[in-house]
Amino acid sequence: MLYKTCGSGGGGGDFEVKRDTAFSQLQSGVAGGQGFYTTSYGSIYTMAQCEGDLSNGDCTDCVAQAVQKSEVECGGATSGQIYLDKCYISYSYYANGVTSAGSGGGGNGGQTGKTVAIVVGGAAGVGFLIICMLFARSLMKKKDGK
Repeated sequence: MLYKTCGSGGGGGDFEVKRDTAFSQLQSGVAGGQGFYTTSYGSIYTMAQCEGDLSNGDCTDCVAQAVQKSEVECGGATSGQIYLDKCYISYSYYANGVTSAGSGGGGNGGQTGKTVAIVVGGAAGVGFLIICMLFARSLMKKKDGK
């Protein structure tokens, strides 16, 4: 295990049963061969991702190991992240339920994030270009003034 982080407290009631069901769905989804999968069950949102060079079987095995480690290391904690050498899992409990954007097999939530990242990156690039042009202009003024 490279890194772990566990939330605090317990989800109460049947939290661990819901978490285990969500983990089971997560493992089945990763076994589908994409190397990335998100799902939710009840109020638990889970996500798994493997490095791109892993075969489908190795990815499934790595996620299964991460799930086992999270159950041992985090116990009844309401959230956790487990980083292994070749894969990563995360789970979170939402007392008010998981929003529809966060559920499903990697649905549109990731696409929206990519779009926002592209827009913000583009704006930062344009801002940097303007600053460079202003700097060049000020250098030209100083050169002409001498």
